[in-house]
Amino acid sequence: MSDIRILGKRLAQRIGQEAIVLGRITEKSSDGKSAEITTTDDARINMMFLEPLDSNASGYIEVRGTVKSKSTMSCNSFVCFPPSMTKDFDSNSYNTMVNMRCAVGNQLEGVFYGD
Repeated sequence: MSDIRILGKRLAQRIGQEAIVLGRITEKSSDGKSAEITTTDDARINMMFLEPLDSNASGYIEVRGTVKSKSTMSCNSFVCFPPSMTKDFDSNSYNTMVNMRCAVGNQLEGVFYGD
């Protein structure tokens, strides 16, 4: 598996590798090609985008990309979620799921994806 869902505070473990992070857009550059994302575990990540974010983009965003440093990612693709979809989102449960997935690691590969 090349893409690993990870919490922001563990980003340093994936430098030079692909990762998926989920967070809220907290700041955007004027040209839309970079933004600060506050992850579900309250880490702040600087995100660089290939194409500018829509000026109306706000709220939760899931980003797939390459980890450049403990606080920087280069985005390959992203999904912005509308507020109506995330109003009841439980970030604590999400963080628990990601932590469990990271702890179990590759042991689940055969269960979910076949051998």
